[in-house]
Amino acid sequence: MSAEHGDPPEAGWGARGGHARRGRHGSAPEAAGALDRLLLAERIARYGWAYDERDRAALADCFTEDGVWDGLIMGRDAVGPFTGRDAIADFLAGFWQTQTDQRRHMFTNVVVDDLSPESATARSYLLLTSASDGVLAPISAGPYRFALVTAPDGAWRIRHLAAGFDTPF
Repeated sequence: MSAEHGDPPEAGWGARGGHARRGRHGSAPEAAGALDRLLLAERIARYGWAYDERDRAALADCFTEDGVWDGLIMGRDAVGPFTGRDAIADFLAGFWQTQTDQRRHMFTNVVVDDLSPESATARSYLLLTSASDGVLAPISAGPYRFALVTAPDGAWRIRHLAAGFDTPF
């Protein structure tokens, strides 16, 4: 994207801007809360799988009808927002024509805050890699923030994804 490749991100940019701020860890979650935390982490993983396997329908299914995707590169350069399930899927799938490599979105350190039966906030780190010509290389990393809600079918869906990148991708 537009940030200079040699210009490092300011350390801690995600937390200072509220992008990576986490809530306090409370007491041990109840059994139902633990199941929701697993399902939330699975929705995040399904988002990565859908992108990497270039499955537009599965990618769109990760979001609510009125979902929002926006990004921030190095705490400075905004991308989006894109609003609506189809607009988000079109934006993301638009990269596939020019990306001749195999991308892998790996989400780690998933932390769930503000969990209720209807909504949750989850944060995760992304490690984005590329495989091409027999070489595996890191492309970017950064904090992601997900606002998720339960859909009428009972599945968790992403209402707002705020993607953070430590380097241009």
